Amino acid sequence: MSTFRFAKNNVLLTDVVPSMPQLLNSKPVQTRTSAPAVSPPYPETAYQWLAEVLDGLIDFRQRHGHYGVIKLTKDEYQWLDDVLEKLICSVGEDENHRLGPLMDFIIRLIANYEQTYVPKLTERFPELAGETPIDTAIEKEQFVANTPKLSDIELAAHAFFSIGCLLWEGGKAEKALSAYDTAIRIKPDYAEVYNNRGVQRVLCEKFDAAIVDFTEAIRIKPDYVEAYVNRGIAKTGLGRIDEAQSDLYTASELAEQQRNNNLKDFVEKWLRQLNQVASKQNNKKPRRGGQWKGKVKIAEDFNELPESFMTVFSGEDE
Repeated sequence: MSTFRFAKNNVLLTDVVPSMPQLLNSKPVQTRTSAPAVSPPYPETAYQWLAEVLDGLIDFRQRHGHYGVIKLTKDEYQWLDDVLEKLICSVGEDENHRLGPLMDFIIRLIANYEQTYVPKLTERFPELAGETPIDTAIEKEQFVANTPKLSDIELAAHAFFSIGCLLWEGGKAEKALSAYDTAIRIKPDYAEVYNNRGVQRVLCEKFDAAIVDFTEAIRIKPDYVEAYVNRGIAKTGLGRIDEAQSDLYTASELAEQQRNNNLKDFVEKWLRQLNQVASKQNNKKPRRGGQWKGKVKIAEDFNELPESFMTVFSGEDE
């Protein structure tokens, strides 16, 4: 059996210090992961496998309508078991591994099925009930016992969020969006997913849609400093400088409250540059006669033209 290993000791810089965008010319801040400065840390085959798992889980939900207690088909059960084996080999005992939420989710699906539809040995063979139990627990069963006590919905949403983060990091933006969309459908109040989906939309220059996502993230989590930063970036992309400044001032205050000095320093540096842009816009001198504006030259005696012409030119009613 081939195993796609996601290296446990390969820690991105963004796992320690969030990646900071540069003014008007780089990427917004994604929660938990960001665009790596170097080549993706995992092989392309690993990202391809993860994308296939994503497609399989989305198809799985479409067939069953939910991720709760499901009577799996033989093929579905075998597929989930194969995915779990690969995840166990990759994650090991690393509780902080970024594929941990996906592994927990797969464990829950299998455990729900087995507990409901697979009879215990003592039910099939009553004579074993009085005997001393033999320690025959396999590695998978140990993981089942340690699965976090979250609801099925929470586990599923966390799993798709983690898939989206990793696929985005691996350059599979379309698949990452699919994972984020699924997570939001499962858990509509997941602020971090809205933020990350908004990041994707900024990168595609869909600024209006991105602003909607960041605004929703802020509504759910009012102190979400990264969402304020990202909304400021999106508004800057639309030329809404005053609104961008407002979001960044709020982000600076929140970063200070949360003692996030790196983010606060970045925001303040960006604000200084953005303030310079706004100042230049506000201090533009009015055009003088004789200057070119596009392909139309402004006449020297423009203000002395007949009043009727001036009214028509300015679009005012007589």
